[in-house]
Amino acid sequence: MKFNWAEYLDIAKELADITSTISTDSETDSKPIISEAKLRSSISRAYYAAFCTARNYLRDILHDPRLSKARTGDTNEHQYVADEFRCNKSKNKKMIEIGNDLGRLRQSRNKADYDDTIYTLEKQVKFSLKLAENIIEKITELIKDTTK
Repeated sequence: MKFNWAEYLDIAKELADITSTISTDSETDSKPIISEAKLRSSISRAYYAAFCTARNYLRDILHDPRLSKARTGDTNEHQYVADEFRCNKSKNKKMIEIGNDLGRLRQSRNKADYDDTIYTLEKQVKFSLKLAENIIEKITELIKDTTK
């Protein structure tokens, strides 16, 4: 059975959940602090949920030959997938939005994975989770439209 990449979004939400933390700001402040590693991982998992769902739509539904299961290594899949949605020949508004959102989500994931300091991390997490949800929802709608 094929893995459902959208399940990574559930993991991303769990990682960002305030109730799953183990430390507090101070003894007088009872507000839990979410581990920065969890927040960064949440962004990363949200991205991969959306990216793999988008890639599989292009590969499995639209039968994109450059995304065949036998990888040749000559394609930067992350850039390619976002570009294919942005520049789709049908000028489908939903696909263009998916490509733009995927590009923004990838930037957020790159910051989370590579930058030493992110000053608005919690805001980035919320933004990333929302983008991933929107991307997956729009792809689900595209799949339904295809099967009508």
